Amino acid sequence: MFFNKLHHRLMRNQRFRSRVGGHQLSLDIPPSRKEAAMLRRRITLVVIKWGVGLGLGLWAFMACGQLWDESFQKSTSYAVGQFELATNGSITSSDVSEVTGLRPDQNITTLDLPMLRQKLLTLPRVKGAALERRLPNHLLIRLEERRPAAWLASGRQKLRPFDSRGLLLDAEGIVFPAGLMLNDYMALPVIHWEDLASVTPGRKTEFLILQALELVRLMTRQSWTQFTGAQHIHIINGFTLIAQLNNDALVTFHPDGLEKQLARLDAILHKVGPTNRKVASVNLQLERNVPVTFFDVPEPRTAKPPARSKPASPGARRPATPATRRST
Repeated sequence: MFFNKLHHRLMRNQRFRSRVGGHQLSLDIPPSRKEAAMLRRRITLVVIKWGVGLGLGLWAFMACGQLWDESFQKSTSYAVGQFELATNGSITSSDVSEVTGLRPDQNITTLDLPMLRQKLLTLPRVKGAALERRLPNHLLIRLEERRPAAWLASGRQKLRPFDSRGLLLDAEGIVFPAGLMLNDYMALPVIHWEDLASVTPGRKTEFLILQALELVRLMTRQSWTQFTGAQHIHIINGFTLIAQLNNDALVTFHPDGLEKQLARLDAILHKVGPTNRKVASVNLQLERNVPVTFFDVPEPRTAKPPARSKPASPGARRPATPATRRST
């Protein structure tokens, strides 16, 4: 009621000064003291209205923030607790907690999931990671670990295969530490190279190791008659790879053109097959006159004829007849 009356009094003289139509005052008369006071009152009233409105809005914002803090961030109902880990490898929950810094008392609404994902991807054996938040207190972490394809070994760097402190390779040539040993790791082939100083876990390896890994893959795809695949690949230098097969045969390759060299090896095995001879070594670096050696075939053992005894003289005394002996 008070504001309506004040507004009516303030606007009465204003309508008189700015009348619409043909009857407008052309005199430039300064406002009276009363009009100036009323104008100041109107400005003060507007300022008070806006100040009260802004104050109420700020109070409501702070109240909502405090309510959110007490209802969600400080509530134990939204604590992370024990998160759920789904992986296809050997990474444990403790490994995830160590690299991400997750704690059971952390509030699930305050977690920065993209940052946690980037931390998980810093693990060399992690290929992909996904995190899902399900209120009120469920955090799901899915990891895709790299599947090993071969071991890396080096006597100079003291890297040994079939050891939890060793290095593994996946099919893409990414290096990662072995960590927890699984039974499947014991059947993997081994790539030997003395110069492994430049190999970094989590990154792609060098050309020669990639070619040795490709040789393992190509030999596994073939159906051989004398062997099933390569157990060890030795990188001798930049142009020599020696594959030690599961029957102890040695096959020398050049890092380039592996498929053509394997085709020549297959042709050699087909020619040797009818002779039942076992290949001991092949040098496939040569396209013509390929040197091939074979394992020695043991000769069959023949039974020795029994020694004839001399006839006894008529006057000699005959010894007692011994028990019958069977030759083995």
